[in-house]
Amino acid sequence: MQVGEGPFDVAVAPDGHHAYSANLGPGSVSVIDIPNNRVSANIAVGPVGTDPFNLEVTNEAIYVTNQGAGTLAVIDPHSRKVVATVTLGASPYGVAVS
Repeated sequence: MQVGEGPFDVAVAPDGHHAYSANLGPGSVSVIDIPNNRVSANIAVGPVGTDPFNLEVTNEAIYVTNQGAGTLAVIDPHSRKVVATVTLGASPYGVAVS
């Protein structure tokens, strides 16, 4: 399946119906419709160079570390829009939510 350029990490939603791919190159997250085996959307988290890197998915949010930008993007999985961006510092690597 073709997702955005430079896919790095993939996380599956708790419902098992969607997976998300962090795409380093274009600064996006691809939404994968698992039952239909296709990309249903691409969500921009920033310009080229933002470098989405790692993902964590809950029922309420998709958390994406952006290595190039030094940020964490929070995406609403229902609207598929970035609802918050948090500055973290240089090259955040990994995210965990409990």
